[in-house]
Amino acid sequence: MVDTGPTMEAILHRNPRERMKAEKHPLDILSDLPELIQRGYEEIPEEDIVRLQWYGVSHDRPRVGFFMVRIRLPNGILTPEQFAAIGRLAARYRNYAEITTRQDIQLHWVPLKDLPDLFATVQKYGMTVLGGEGDTVRNITGCPVAGFDREERFDSTPEVLLLHRTFTDPADRDLFNLPRKTKVTISACAYHCNAPEIHDIAFVGMRKERKEGYAVWVGGGLSTNPRIARPLGIFIPRDQVLEVARAILDIWREDLANRLSFVKARLKFFVDKIGPERYRQLLEERLGRRLEDTDREPRPLGRTFHYGIHPQKQEGLFYIGFPVVAGRLRGDQILRIADLAAQEGLAIRLSQRQNLILANVPEDRLVPILSHMEAWGFPIQTASFRANSTACTGGPFCNFSFGSSKDLLVDVLDELDRSVGDLGDIVVQVDGCPHACAQHWVGDIGLQASYVRNSDGTMEEALMIILGGGYGREAGIGRVVVKRASVPQAMQYLLNLLRFYRRSEPWPSFAAFARAFSEEQLLRIMETGAAERAPEVAAAPTSGKPLVVRMGEQRWELWEPMQVRELLQRLGVSPDTVVVAKNGTQVNEEEWLSLEDEVEILYALSGGSGGEVICREWA
Repeated sequence: MVDTGPTMEAILHRNPRERMKAEKHPLDILSDLPELIQRGYEEIPEEDIVRLQWYGVSHDRPRVGFFMVRIRLPNGILTPEQFAAIGRLAARYRNYAEITTRQDIQLHWVPLKDLPDLFATVQKYGMTVLGGEGDTVRNITGCPVAGFDREERFDSTPEVLLLHRTFTDPADRDLFNLPRKTKVTISACAYHCNAPEIHDIAFVGMRKERKEGYAVWVGGGLSTNPRIARPLGIFIPRDQVLEVARAILDIWREDLANRLSFVKARLKFFVDKIGPERYRQLLEERLGRRLEDTDREPRPLGRTFHYGIHPQKQEGLFYIGFPVVAGRLRGDQILRIADLAAQEGLAIRLSQRQNLILANVPEDRLVPILSHMEAWGFPIQTASFRANSTACTGGPFCNFSFGSSKDLLVDVLDELDRSVGDLGDIVVQVDGCPHACAQHWVGDIGLQASYVRNSDGTMEEALMIILGGGYGREAGIGRVVVKRASVPQAMQYLLNLLRFYRRSEPWPSFAAFARAFSEEQLLRIMETGAAERAPEVAAAPTSGKPLVVRMGEQRWELWEPMQVRELLQRLGVSPDTVVVAKNGTQVNEEEWLSLEDEVEILYALSGGSGGEVICREWA
């Protein structure tokens, strides 16, 4: 007998989540909201509370009638007017808001009766809460400086906004009845700052010959079963992004087997089951055509999260990445920044590192804007490891969290800063539960809150320590080195580890350091501050030989072929002022550069490499 798969009847019997959606589509809860408010919080069925998640609403802890509301912001893009509206809402609700790792903003302490007015305010200013949670396509993320960054391959903002409009259109109810939540990202950032490797669906910007488009990766995700996304091996022109994204979703959505278990409903498990090759085959069958192969998968230039001061591609303008430690903002801070942005004509962006970016800053306005922001609590002198570390919502709001992730992150950063000093680009990522909203599996140092039982039977807050995770060229899931340690003990472990790391430098990166040792060796270092023996081979962050580019005293390693013209564009260098030599021979702008080539860029007007390198980043 041919196996035809599960029936919807069997699914509804086994999966209460699917049964809840079948009984009443979650989008329909909005029309019931006035009646629910009139009945009172205590009388609302739990199923209706769950349906409110489709409008970005979740219980705050304790469950006494206050809610978190998530405002969805594609790519973290905000106008000053929108930011001011959020600031006024935050001021109403205990003067507090949070930037999330998906470039959203969350409010807390919102009573049920306020939801209609809050929704109307959000809509009035061109924003939405629709699809903020629930079995939907969540906020579309990307590079927060798309359109501004000199090194981006192209500006992916049009595709971000197209996907956002499509996946928040309530007329397409199928997109609000997915087997589980789906996270989509799209960017042409040269540094892959948007972490495409941990998304269900990632469109990764690249150029193939002279065409702009995207490689497509599927099946990434974290939580209790972390996965790195796998390439489909296809190149998609920019105008095909929506068609391909919808087809990928429909293939997964329509297979009823993916709805049998809510726990196993994520797209990553479907990719595990059928593999990327079969997924590509199904995609091509659905589209009715053969898709173009990628000649290579795009690789990032390195790792950066756009913190600090950077010249834009627009001449004479800069963007500034300001630290918002743990993503915490006050309503009065938001209102001041929104007013400043309106007066100065600045663009506002939120980053996945829970930071704030102001763009289109003229050079002669850098100092006054920096002074204002420092006075309001956002000093650019903050160390990058402090600025780029992240924490989930945690306590006191999240019903899943074991403690306050944000307070813990601040405590850890303060102690490491005081005892070890500036840790450079190392990032610490703290989660209050296994859901991994702060992505602890791929941080340099991942911490997950837990509890440990003491000998006298009492319970104490504890931490799991994960090491060796990575993004970009070093993308990988970290290893659990310590399952449970009390917070003071975990703090000492980290101090010992980082002091040893400092003594044993140089390493290509912290990920390379952590991967060079076994779990047992790393635990020994954390316990004693010393290794029993040095690793036999330090793990290299990449394989093969890169394209090496030198310009004065600057040196870059690039991991994809490109034309000289593109290289100069990424570096923000005018071709009229330099001479480019490949393997010792002068070449023109049309010349292609390959892996293993060695390239030197010389200033034609200053007699060679002694000229000053054009500013790429201000400290």
